[in-house]
Amino acid sequence: MAVREIATQLQEDRSKSNLTNANQLVDEIEELKNNASQLSTKPWGKMKEVVSEWRNSMEFALNDSSGLATGDMAMCSWWYNPKVEPKFKEYLEEFKEVEDALAAIKLQPFQELGGKMAQAMNTITPIVKDLHGLPDKLRDIADQAKTNNARPAADIESMKMSLKTDAEMNQSLRDLESCQTRLPELVDMTKLKFQKLAEFFSGAKARLRDVFTVPCPCCWMSAYVMDQPHPGVIQLTKQTDKAMSSLDELKSFPDLLERLQQTLVDLDVTKLSAPVNQFSKLASQRLERLEPFVDEVNPVRFLLLPGKKPLLK
Repeated sequence: MAVREIATQLQEDRSKSNLTNANQLVDEIEELKNNASQLSTKPWGKMKEVVSEWRNSMEFALNDSSGLATGDMAMCSWWYNPKVEPKFKEYLEEFKEVEDALAAIKLQPFQELGGKMAQAMNTITPIVKDLHGLPDKLRDIADQAKTNNARPAADIESMKMSLKTDAEMNQSLRDLESCQTRLPELVDMTKLKFQKLAEFFSGAKARLRDVFTVPCPCCWMSAYVMDQPHPGVIQLTKQTDKAMSSLDELKSFPDLLERLQQTLVDLDVTKLSAPVNQFSKLASQRLERLEPFVDEVNPVRFLLLPGKKPLLK
């Protein structure tokens, strides 16, 4: 059957023009768009609470009139506190950088980016999807005609119209390119800030042990000290677990940043436009050959007469 033959040719055209790759790229951009525009503020709110509690616990420990020495070490507080306090204050300064990093991470630019991407993809996605599905559509038409033992029916004019994509496609591709303007700086900066946040809390427990290690010649007492920690350290340890839980909820965020960088920052829009243009030209020629073999059917054009079968108007 001619329809099936042309469907097979269109399938080959789809492969030659790399339209399948363009279709996959559209799917990836759609997913990025959705993830960026739907970023949840809830886990970030939890992280901000943890950071606030962390500061309170550190200040509580530093301002405790009894000093940082507890348990067996309290008897040597006159010697222990002056050695540990400077390290604890240094750790507080490191923590201030984490506070600044968290404050610098803004979701709004990514949500706005998702909105701009959506405007562009509202045109690009249907165009690519319609063209990519054209060979399968014709194959389905041929299958239905064979099943019903009838002449294949298709709205050729509608198919031809779907091939005229240049103006809409080009404008939308320019809109998509405009999303790249601030993206490199935004992604790079946010990745660095998030990395600082993750590294600080990932190493927090080990860092606290290092801060409260008993200096020589009494370093052998460090295990005793960590078994009888200052109340502030107990709080910090619990808050570290909360922070790691919040980071686990945010694990999709660095993945989004990485994918935005790989997919959108250096996106060559010709990977979308070239396959579409090439396939459209080839498909247009195929449809011209197809027209004599099918009836053009558009249900809204049927006229039903009493006692008659539906006729084309």
